[in-house]
Amino acid sequence: MTEPTQVVRIRDAAPGEGDVLAELHARSRAVYYGTGGHDVAAVPDEGYREAWRKMLVDSRLAVLVAVLGDDIVGVITLDANGAFPTNAPHETRVRLVGIFVEPGRWSSGVGSALMGRFVAIARQADAVGEVDVWERNSRAIRFYERHGWTRDGTSRPGPAGVDYVGFVHLP
Repeated sequence: MTEPTQVVRIRDAAPGEGDVLAELHARSRAVYYGTGGHDVAAVPDEGYREAWRKMLVDSRLAVLVAVLGDDIVGVITLDANGAFPTNAPHETRVRLVGIFVEPGRWSSGVGSALMGRFVAIARQADAVGEVDVWERNSRAIRFYERHGWTRDGTSRPGPAGVDYVGFVHLP
């Protein structure tokens, strides 16, 4: 749990933080995919790092980080401008591209702080929030449901023959 004296600060990610975010993302996804029986690397390769560097300078995306002290402990990426496909192109949507928290900080309030910022941004835009979650990531599914997300009936193919399922958050 986060110490009561520590406050999670949310700020825009800086262009030079791509490698740090790639490493955080790789560690987080290795745990949740591994729990679902799909092994992925916990250390990012150069292509993975470059993808994060590009996201940080893509003006269509917002990348926010959660900081405790001087440490980045979480990241969330939002798309309100069509950089990623949407499940409902006829609606105003903000896609939650990804939310990742250091595994040692899970259930500490970091993810909830990032989610609170996402919901505020979507509401300000009077937009439906949208995310796809790997069906075997039961921890993430419970997290989204606790924060008011519901399944929208969509899915797309995912790794290990397991779909990503769509969720929405209404404004």
